[in-house]
Amino acid sequence: MERRFEQVSRVEDTNDKYNGWMGFIASALVTSNYTENGWGLTRAPEHITKRLQERLHRNLEVKKIVTEGTCSSAEDQGDCVEREIVEPRGFKEHYINVIGGEDDSRPVMVTDHRDNKDILEEMKPMFEWWSGVELVGSIAYGIRSYRNDSNLLMHVDKSSTHVISGIFHVDRSDDAEPWPIVIEDLQGNTNQVYLEPGDLLFYESSKCFHGRPQTFIGSYYASLFMHYRPVDFDQQAIVNEIHYAIPEHWINTPPPLKGIDKMDVVGTSFREPDCKNVLCSLDPANEQSKHTVNWYGPAPKGVIATTGWDPETLTPPNDELPEKQIPGGEEL
Repeated sequence: MERRFEQVSRVEDTNDKYNGWMGFIASALVTSNYTENGWGLTRAPEHITKRLQERLHRNLEVKKIVTEGTCSSAEDQGDCVEREIVEPRGFKEHYINVIGGEDDSRPVMVTDHRDNKDILEEMKPMFEWWSGVELVGSIAYGIRSYRNDSNLLMHVDKSSTHVISGIFHVDRSDDAEPWPIVIEDLQGNTNQVYLEPGDLLFYESSKCFHGRPQTFIGSYYASLFMHYRPVDFDQQAIVNEIHYAIPEHWINTPPPLKGIDKMDVVGTSFREPDCKNVLCSLDPANEQSKHTVNWYGPAPKGVIATTGWDPETLTPPNDELPEKQIPGGEEL
């Protein structure tokens, strides 16, 4: 975060610089953390996964047929294959500056408000066990289906409602390439988590920067997003502390500094334009890449993998399972 403050101090546009200061100060200095690492990975209840997949698949439709290769009019010549592009049927999400891509790449929402509300309440015990605090449901939205050529810049969420959160990966198209969720934990690691359908990522979304800065390649990638806040949460106290935390020197623009990569602030998000995947920790040629850890689902059932576990086998240190497990298991 010290590096981030150096980066944002060199943003020339004063409005962007102010937005950057506000976001980084909130994450680094003001917003409380509720867990040791800020994130965790587990398996969602199978009956809820099935329920969401049925909703998604009911709304799939063939959008177009594309021809790949070179076709010939002669029956025995040419090398071409016709392929269907299948996407969910729903309403196109309104423009959000943290989501990149052209207009035809904007996510499609396959929404059932009543079912989302029920799932938010039904799964609350899992989030309370992980966070260690009593929670109130804020909102569940989606199923959000990202489409080809979209990405999601690194950002933190609204501190008033998006405190203890989850990404429930529902399904993806057959032609989808691996597309990790990237989350920076409280130990300084950049975690690339490759979710499988039915995986659930817990994360403190107003504390830990997260996104999908790589460009998605495929027809669709669909997830449900769930957000909770602690029962005794005091949003106004956070707002007051943030405003007092803006330093007097933030208006100054120091000269470039070796080792401090350029940063662009985009609304409430940021990117590092000179690095591959617009995030230096995802660029093998950059020094920051030494902090990146890759995790591959499917997640374990009944327990929560997180920082300190073996990312290849998704097992805890010394293969000792935690004493506590998610309450209810598959019966939840």
